[in-house]
Amino acid sequence: MSVNIPYTKKEMQIIKAIHSIEPSAIFSIKCLIKNRINYKYGGIRFLNCDPIPYEHVIEKINDERRNK
Repeated sequence: MSVNIPYTKKEMQIIKAIHSIEPSAIFSIKCLIKNRINYKYGGIRFLNCDPIPYEHVIEKINDERRNK
């Protein structure tokens, strides 16, 4: 039996990082996010706030990795 996972591990890290940076952020994921280009150019659409820069998201992901 297989389990359907809606997001990749990288996408889940990005989602968690966005929520830890801006807990009230509402956003939608429009396509597969593999790299910075996908993130910046249409991969994520922020609905109620200004877009969070990719660099901030990656810094947050790296901080979480270091804390584990």
